[in-house]
Amino acid sequence: MKKNNKKKTKIVYLEDKGETIYSMAPLDGKTPKEREEEEKKRKVLSEVTGRERLAMICAAFQVYGPLLLMFVGAFTLVAIGLFLFLR
Repeated sequence: MKKNNKKKTKIVYLEDKGETIYSMAPLDGKTPKEREEEEKKRKVLSEVTGRERLAMICAAFQVYGPLLLMFVGAFTLVAIGLFLFLR
């Protein structure tokens, strides 16, 4: 009679530690040349002088200022109403 000499293989499960072997962040489907061109466009668009920046800030306050004042006024009226009602 022949003996069964098969060795039992032990299955070892490795726990996933969350480590990455290679970062997949730069793989957005663009070639390096396309990335360089995009960075150049961003730099050109972001060049704003101080006077232009000040003009943009003033325009934003002119547009959104009344809206902000309406919200602050509404919350103030509600707070006063609650104070008088709960007093």
